[in-house]
Amino acid sequence: MVDRICARRYTEVVVEVIVTDEFRTWYEALNDRDTAAVFHVVSLLEQRGVHLGFPYCSAIRTSRYGLRELRAQSGRRALRVLYAFDVRRQAVLLLGGDKSGTKQFYATAVPLAEQLWETYVSELQKEKP
Repeated sequence: MVDRICARRYTEVVVEVIVTDEFRTWYEALNDRDTAAVFHVVSLLEQRGVHLGFPYCSAIRTSRYGLRELRAQSGRRALRVLYAFDVRRQAVLLLGGDKSGTKQFYATAVPLAEQLWETYVSELQKEKP
């Protein structure tokens, strides 16, 4: 028990975060307040990696690929970033959106994120020698 506590406290986890063009376009269009909220949860992901838990992230239960979501609150806006970890343990931010006031957010965002993930994985496999 002591070893585990010490390891968690003194071992720095730093995850490389990469983004898709779709995420970047969405992020760059945010206002300053929303940008700060998303930046905060992305920074937490970078620091804690797979150990980041609720309320900052959660699993997307309907995903075929084990996608997850970062959860940012900006005023009354519920901002979400769909992401996954690749085989190199990089966090790949696929796309972002505002789920406030819509019940269809996941019905549209998850298929798009899965399509982006499939493209990313395909490109990653082409890089292998």
